[in-house]
Amino acid sequence: DYQKAVVSTQSTGDKSTRSHLKNVYACVAVEIVAAALGAAVNCYFKSSVLHFAGLLGMMAFMFMTATSHQTTAPLKRLGYVTALAACLGLESSYLIDYVIKVDPSIIVTAFVTTSVVFVSFSLSALYAERRSMLFLGSLLTTALTGLLILSFANFFFRVPSLALFSVYASLVISCLFVMYDTQLIVEKKLQGQNDFIWHSVDLFLDFIIIFKNLLVILTDKEKKRRKN
Repeated sequence: DYQKAVVSTQSTGDKSTRSHLKNVYACVAVEIVAAALGAAVNCYFKSSVLHFAGLLGMMAFMFMTATSHQTTAPLKRLGYVTALAACLGLESSYLIDYVIKVDPSIIVTAFVTTSVVFVSFSLSALYAERRSMLFLGSLLTTALTGLLILSFANFFFRVPSLALFSVYASLVISCLFVMYDTQLIVEKKLQGQNDFIWHSVDLFLDFIIIFKNLLVILTDKEKKRRKN
């Protein structure tokens, strides 16, 4: 019966959906490695040119990945999304280089914590009732908009506590986005959308945002500890 089919699809997934999710998570893993390499390159060279090139490359490869599903071979599109991730790594290198100067172990702690959080929230979404997390979409979009307005206002007022609040809020929002995006990917697949490469971008960006927020939080805690 239909209800049993829905429960079965959501809890264990049919073969096609499981295969799609494996491809999505494999792409996310490739993108994380590419981002790490991009960040390492510019942490070594410390080049403002590479940093700016990363910003431009992110926009260019994002557009190329999003618009090439029907016209470009999957392997080539995987190259696009890998380049996108590497450019994001270049863009993030200034933050990572700063954190390394404070305490290199923060990088490892933040990465391990991000991985645990990402896997936990993504699995919780997969094993939850079908569509149960999709209501978060409008709430998270509204929260994200409010956070952007708050961050823009604080650009002028420069209130440290408000800036830190924004980081914590962004961390919570991005964790919830992992659950929302995971279930959304499943729904898109069930509706016949098979673009696992583009689907992986949403989860990859969630991972990176969580990682960067944790870097800021842990670095702030370490600096306060040293002052005390």
